[in-house]
Amino acid sequence: MTDLAAFIRSLPKAELHVHLEGCVTPEQVIATGRRNGVDPFASVDAARVAYDVASLDDFLEIYAKAATVLLHAEDFAEVASAYFDSAVAEGVRHVELMLDPQAHTTRGVLVETVFEGLARAQCHAARIGLSTMLIVNFMRERDEEEALEILASLAPYRAQIVAIGIDSAEVGHSPGKFTRLFRQARAMGLKLVAHAGFEGPPEDIEEALDLLQVDRIDHGNRVYERPALARRLGEAGTAVTVCPRSEVQLGVVASLAEHPVRQMLVDGMRPSLHSDDPAWFGSITENYRVIAEASELTRSEIRQLVRNSFTTSFLPASSVALYLAELDAKAGGGS
Repeated sequence: MTDLAAFIRSLPKAELHVHLEGCVTPEQVIATGRRNGVDPFASVDAARVAYDVASLDDFLEIYAKAATVLLHAEDFAEVASAYFDSAVAEGVRHVELMLDPQAHTTRGVLVETVFEGLARAQCHAARIGLSTMLIVNFMRERDEEEALEILASLAPYRAQIVAIGIDSAEVGHSPGKFTRLFRQARAMGLKLVAHAGFEGPPEDIEEALDLLQVDRIDHGNRVYERPALARRLGEAGTAVTVCPRSEVQLGVVASLAEHPVRQMLVDGMRPSLHSDDPAWFGSITENYRVIAEASELTRSEIRQLVRNSFTTSFLPASSVALYLAELDAKAGGGS
């Protein structure tokens, strides 16, 4: 186990599916909450107990509760910077950090406050050798008009943002309702991603591809419920960001041993592994380790998953080539 974790940690990696709000640890919830006069939990121990969730609905409730402590630019800077520090320690070279503005604007926090804090954190990341980009997600349970208004307000921060996406509650909130939002974002030169096929049906993956025309699917774990869809994604080499621990803990995949990531590799998709919400589901290394052990992944397959994290990122080709050269130099041989 130790040797496997050390091997994974030694590989340069890109983390493409990690939520800012999912980086708020129980310790940060209490410390930041006390600083800001917000008390979502009575103690660190109480927060830890609350963080032990077993469904998406339960998770989203606690996730929103934890986010209430984020009020000022320094709060956002602190949480993101702490995550960036931990990512570097795990061998991560590039991060595409997701954030949910609606988790904050609905509480009266200004968009400019969020992006000011994240700009500080991105400067910190650059100083420690970490490349970063931001992905702005919109909550699927909220309406498109609100999302369009927020998208328009993001113009001053365009240089920080590489993509938009959708996330949060899936059942009953199909991707197709955001067609105008995604069309407008594409016209702005932004890349497109979508949480689809997590708890929602595989048809959501089709809508994300056909109606939203996304560049990457986030999760996609239910794809094999539609064999024709799985073949389509394999033949197209579709990029899929996979988060094994969250998918199993929240009950949308029965067990790590039954996780489809290895089959995705075999079938020609381009899956990569990520932490999703590290304060809940562990680091990127831990996600690699548990699925590697459960699925008996070879070191060659682990390297391919890592390679996919760079080739399906939104980095320029020149940067991808440099990271792949570093990966090839460090990965060595062996099965």
